[in-house]
Amino acid sequence: MKKNYFKTRLLPLSIAVLFVFTTCLIEDTDPSNMMNLEPMKDQFASYFMIGNIFSPNDVGGGMISNDRITRHYAVLTAENHMKPSYLNPSRGKYSFDTANNMVNAARASGMKVVGHTLLWHSQIPKWQIDLGTDGNTSKETALEYMNEYITRVVTEFKGKIYSWDVLNEVFPDGVSASANWETSMRSENPWFKKIGADFVYEGFKAARLADSDAILYYNDYSLDNVGKATMVRDMVRDVNNDWLIDPQYDNRLLIEGIGMQSHHNTGVSAASVKASLDLFKPLGVRIAISELDVLSQSWGEYSPNRNPPTEAGKARAAQLYGEYFKLFLDYSDIIDRVTFWGVYDEQSWRKSALPLIFHGNARSFAKDSYYKIIETLENYQR
Repeated sequence: MKKNYFKTRLLPLSIAVLFVFTTCLIEDTDPSNMMNLEPMKDQFASYFMIGNIFSPNDVGGGMISNDRITRHYAVLTAENHMKPSYLNPSRGKYSFDTANNMVNAARASGMKVVGHTLLWHSQIPKWQIDLGTDGNTSKETALEYMNEYITRVVTEFKGKIYSWDVLNEVFPDGVSASANWETSMRSENPWFKKIGADFVYEGFKAARLADSDAILYYNDYSLDNVGKATMVRDMVRDVNNDWLIDPQYDNRLLIEGIGMQSHHNTGVSAASVKASLDLFKPLGVRIAISELDVLSQSWGEYSPNRNPPTEAGKARAAQLYGEYFKLFLDYSDIIDRVTFWGVYDEQSWRKSALPLIFHGNARSFAKDSYYKIIETLENYQR
């Protein structure tokens, strides 16, 4: 009986275990396994920093425990846990433990941290939403609340944050290049509703006074669009000009950087991105490619519930990654970092369209998009 049991149960089980073990060995030596690739942060070190996002799941033992992140990236952006709704759930009450654990772990792992984000119209606490519709709250009181909030948050992380996205996505889609930036902001932004365009200057100033070492950014998507890019150019120019005559001017720009999110699709040409870089360059600010991913589909084709990308779509996305990185290298004198919005496709917020350069949950492997980027770097001549 025991002999039969061994033959029918244990032997097949042993073969299965051997198969899994052998498969793991093969995968561990696979040159496309991202853990076997030369770190991207090292390959691009002479041009700009390479970054990614992180969450509490990537922290363990006071360090960044995700070795895929630590191998390839030098700077981390909190995907969600430094947004207003997480840090300041009600007015005057703050919740910093999770964010502090993340920031401290990143720094202990030798990585810089981007604080994302202080002022926004989305993922904000109810008290900020209600503020915008409260007819009893004056402009002066709203400004006091905003300064108190920014000062408290930035002071909490003072000396630990490389850069802050002070203001996020203040301009709506479709804004005209001929519009006045001061009157063209999103109507749902509570700070704009209560304070008007002055909140931009006051918000950046509060952040500067709370931590003079942090680099202050404005961050937005679709900055390949000439209308929105022009609004951002005009706002940054005017705010920085006003700062020059402020008694507290510190010989630095107030808005020191523009974050170009770069959530692209196969319809976004490198030429349109270049046009915006040319628009921003005379401002003298740094540029961050702050949230990069590229759908393997056009915007019209994309939907989580539609068919997956075609082979042609995947090839087009890979080609675009190469073209974008050629552009980033050309503008590396002003580009400070390139941050991907996710490590591998399966964890992406737009995963159905395969937007990243690695794939695979248990282990992650390089896609054609990765190889196009590296090919661009290896062949690069300014």
